[in-house]
Amino acid sequence: MSRHRPPSAADGSTETQQPDYESLELPTKPPSEYSWRERRKELLQLVKQAGHPDALNQTELAERYGVSQQQISKDLDRLAEYASDTLGQRRDLVSEAVFHRAMEGLMEQEEYRKAARTVADWNEWLDHRVEIAELRDRLDRVEDLLEEDGHV
Repeated sequence: MSRHRPPSAADGSTETQQPDYESLELPTKPPSEYSWRERRKELLQLVKQAGHPDALNQTELAERYGVSQQQISKDLDRLAEYASDTLGQRRDLVSEAVFHRAMEGLMEQEEYRKAARTVADWNEWLDHRVEIAELRDRLDRVEDLLEEDGHV
């Protein structure tokens, strides 16, 4: 069986059904009235601002949204899956948050040359991640073929 496949959706496909939190608009209502999608959108923004999910106080966030701390923890887990689905690895939520925070800091300090280099480094890193994912997919296909032929 392949080891590197993305998690299956409820319908058995390998496509996930998570919304694109980046493209959602936050409403002008109290956070305690946010839907789970809106809450996760804002949580994603907060993670990016803080630079790491662990920098957030889950108890305070639970009070803000009128949900349990366990729900906030689950929301952060789903956001990590979202980052994994869009970038390739679970730890990428942290990487993306640090990148955005670094870019904000460089731009605020008018360090445009350093910001441009940081973007180039980020893009190189993303390209590398894509290459690894493609290699894993190829390896999975080879393993599947070997299994079908009874060689594994």
